[in-house]
Amino acid sequence: MNVTGERPRTMRDRVRRRVLTAVLGRIDNQAYMQHATTIDAHRTTANSGNGPYYVSGSPRRRDIREGREGAPLLLRIRAVEVGTLTPVPDATVEVWHCDAYGVYSGYQRYGADKFPALVSLTLRRFRPTDSATFLRGEQTTDGDGQAEFQTIVPGWYTPRTVHIHVRVSRADKPLLTTELYFSDDFAAHIQSLPPYADRGRSPFVNTNDVEIRLAKGSPGSWPTVRPTADGHQADVTLQVRT
Repeated sequence: MNVTGERPRTMRDRVRRRVLTAVLGRIDNQAYMQHATTIDAHRTTANSGNGPYYVSGSPRRRDIREGREGAPLLLRIRAVEVGTLTPVPDATVEVWHCDAYGVYSGYQRYGADKFPALVSLTLRRFRPTDSATFLRGEQTTDGDGQAEFQTIVPGWYTPRTVHIHVRVSRADKPLLTTELYFSDDFAAHIQSLPPYADRGRSPFVNTNDVEIRLAKGSPGSWPTVRPTADGHQADVTLQVRT
């Protein structure tokens, strides 16, 4: 142990990680996820909260990377009216997610390898700790209800599986807040590539994710992913009630 106490903190974090992984390992979302592969036309896409790292007023832009390294991802989001499945034009779509190392802009002081400092965040009323805006953005849906973002595949952080936050609103009225998920096989492949491989494969996967459990598999939140010439494209249709 050195005078800074760095080693005890590292050991403590490792113990916490092992305990947390063991606890989450008792969760089994497979049955929920099987039912979530399809969604009835009369059901809205699963809702979730904003999470601890939401910042209002995202920059209006298509390319949200700001030079962050990672596997390129073209994210195409389409909003449709539940029931009729007609397009929802002129809606605001916001997205935000962590970088390849599990860090969110606005909250870079909170490490990706530790459980989110919820007490500190709550006391700060979840105010950002810095002014960075990477991997955040918003767009307005076109006549077909679609908006797209040029981004990267997110990394992972404790204790979450890989995900992207999405918020849909129109005329300042919230319509949906959800999280988009990717298959564990896809996440494992991405995490074997640089720069993700620097942190290794995540112990937190879809089958033991708490938010997926709470959303009962999160129907409607699973994009279709396909490879492209320079990365991947993910398409998802979100069913909202206007």
